[in-house]
Amino acid sequence: MNTFRSILASIRSRIEPVSGECAQSEAETIIEHVFQCTRNDLFSNGLPAISDKQIARIDTIVNRLLTNEPLPYILGSAFFHSKEFKVSSDVLIPRPDTETLVEKVLEFEQNDVCRFIDVGTGSGAIAESVRIQRPYWKAIGIDISESALKIAKINCGHAVRLVCSDMFSSIKTGNYFDFIVSNPPYISEIEMKELDASVKDFEPARALFGGKDGLDFYRALSITGKTICKPEARMYCEIGHLQAEAVKSIFKENGWKNVRQFQDLAGRPRLVSARL
Repeated sequence: MNTFRSILASIRSRIEPVSGECAQSEAETIIEHVFQCTRNDLFSNGLPAISDKQIARIDTIVNRLLTNEPLPYILGSAFFHSKEFKVSSDVLIPRPDTETLVEKVLEFEQNDVCRFIDVGTGSGAIAESVRIQRPYWKAIGIDISESALKIAKINCGHAVRLVCSDMFSSIKTGNYFDFIVSNPPYISEIEMKELDASVKDFEPARALFGGKDGLDFYRALSITGKTICKPEARMYCEIGHLQAEAVKSIFKENGWKNVRQFQDLAGRPRLVSARL
C-alpha cells in the first residue's frame, strides 16, 4: 500500500544521485505539485487516495529529473522572493541568490515615485518582485529574447512594460530612469565549459554567457546606461562571486561613483551598486 512516507522515501532515493542534498526538498515539492497540496497538509493530514495516474505523473517527473533537467522546468514554475513565477527553458530559473539584488534595491530606493528599468528581465522575476513591494513605481523590463518576454508577460501582466531590446537599442536617450537593475549574463568562456549539466544543457546560453572574461555586459551597462538615466541615478547589478573587483573597476573607470559590493546570504560577493 502506498503511503506518504513510502512515496516520499522512494522519490528521494531515486533522485538523490542527481539532486544530492536537495533530494528531500525536491521530493516534497514533487508530491506537492502532483497532489496540489502544501507541505503542511501532507505532514498533518497525510495523502488523499492515490491514483495510478498520479503515480505515473510522479514517475514521469522523476525520470526527467534523472536526465539532469531542472525541476522548475519540469514543473513549469519557480518560487522567488514572495511569488511563484512561470518558467520555461527560454528563461533562467530565478535563484535565491538573486533575492539579494531585490532586497538591496528595496532598501536603498525609498522615493514614493520612481521609474526603473530591468535589463535582461528574462522571466520578469526581478522587476515584478520589486513592483509588488513598490506598486506605485513604474517599471520597464527589456530582453533581447521575444520568447523570454512572453514568459515575463505571464508573470508581470500589465504592471511592467516589456520591450524587446538588445541592451538599450530600443530605449530613447534621455534622463528617464532613477535606477537600473540587472542580473546580466556573466559566465566566462572557461566557466561555461565547467557548468553543471543541469545548467549547461537546459538553461539558455544567451542568458548565461558574458563574453570571454564574463564582463562584457558590465562594460556595456556602465557606458550606455548613462545615456538613459537621470543625474545621480543608481545601478544595481548581480555579479559572479569572483568578479567584484573587476566589476567595480569597470564602473569606476566609466564615471560611476560610490561603487560598493554586497554579499549574499552565503557570504559571497553577489551585488555591485554604483551612482552617477
